[in-house]
Amino acid sequence: MSGITRYIHCICIVSAVLLLTSCASKEAINVKIHTEPEGSHIVYRVESDMDEPWIYLGVTPYQGVTLMDSSSFSDNRTITFKVMRHGYLDQVKKWTGEQFFEEYEHEGQLFWAPRLVKAGQ
Repeated sequence: MSGITRYIHCICIVSAVLLLTSCASKEAINVKIHTEPEGSHIVYRVESDMDEPWIYLGVTPYQGVTLMDSSSFSDNRTITFKVMRHGYLDQVKKWTGEQFFEEYEHEGQLFWAPRLVKAGQ
């Protein structure tokens, strides 16, 4: 095996190891959110000591998979989902990381169906 071939082979192995180890700490979470009325925007975040950014999922009705870091499911973390629609009050649901994971394990998916309330009523 020539030096260049050996070098390329080593880079491929290192890249594969890095890819596999970075994905190993992620959990695929099935999410299904339906609002009444439809057309609400969905965001979520995992909070710890720092103010974490919101992650946009899409518009309701929503069904998809999101990757969450395994450390999100510890008790010192808060997982917050929010749905928003113009002219309506935001709806928010919060769990501790442990509560979220227990509910997900029991149901096999995250299902949430909030009813939106018109603003100013």
